[in-house]
Amino acid sequence: MRNLARLLIAAAFAIAAFASIPTLAADAPAKGPGVLPPKWDKRIPLPKDFVLLDSTVPKEGVVYSADFAAPGSYDDLVNFYEKGLAKAGFKMGPKVAMPARKVYNRTFTWTEILDSVVITPATDDPSKMNIHITYTPLPDKK
Repeated sequence: MRNLARLLIAAAFAIAAFASIPTLAADAPAKGPGVLPPKWDKRIPLPKDFVLLDSTVPKEGVVYSADFAAPGSYDDLVNFYEKGLAKAGFKMGPKVAMPARKVYNRTFTWTEILDSVVITPATDDPSKMNIHITYTPLPDKK
């Protein structure tokens, strides 16, 4: 009887532990061509044929991030963001650009919300560039 009680307790712990393991399919954000990350600020421009590679949601705070890949040259993507962010109404902040290394970082704001975009070469496909964007979603409309 004592062994049966131990077996039942062990089974209960195993079931509880198994039930608390998240399933990858349910918890993983969608990825792929044309897919947008959670709570995406649609005013932030994205180049044609972009592919969402990964995204994060904050455990604390409000800053989200998204990683995209997009075809195009470094110069084309830098020009796309320089023009597109301003056209979307963002105030342009400091920029760091190293054309020889094909690295670009631009901060931009909407009111007091600070976002940023970083462009770097894709290591697995020389015809594409990686785009990392940190963003704060717009407040929900009430």
